[in-house]
Amino acid sequence: MKIIDFTPEHVLSIRPQACQQYLDLTIAYGEYLMTGNCFTGIHAGEVVAIGGLLPVSDGRAYLHMIVSEGMPHQWTKLYRAASRLIGAVRDDYDRIETLSTTPEADRWLEMLGFEYEGTLRRVMPGGTDAKSYSIVRQ
Repeated sequence: MKIIDFTPEHVLSIRPQACQQYLDLTIAYGEYLMTGNCFTGIHAGEVVAIGGLLPVSDGRAYLHMIVSEGMPHQWTKLYRAASRLIGAVRDDYDRIETLSTTPEADRWLEMLGFEYEGTLRRVMPGGTDAKSYSIVRQ
């Protein structure tokens, strides 16, 4: 996988995994993602991941990751890209937060240094639960 700079058009090319089918992948959404720091993962010429940090408020950001259905095992490269991004902006934020809906994402977030905060009931589209994770600057 090659990690490249994100452009809004990338959202039109990714086929998100089943648990992310609710996303409205339009150019407008891609432009929204551009308000933060974002990257794209390309494998065999296809967009297979889009990730980054979105500012939420002063001192607070949200980590997002869109992963394609059937993405080949490329989590190490995504981990490195996310880790570099978090490291580069860590001093800019007091809190970086995210949500998880799968055990694989839980494990990946914990490897990145996120700590489990609790489960948010019926917070996701369709009424499913999600686990809340964060990195809080000390």
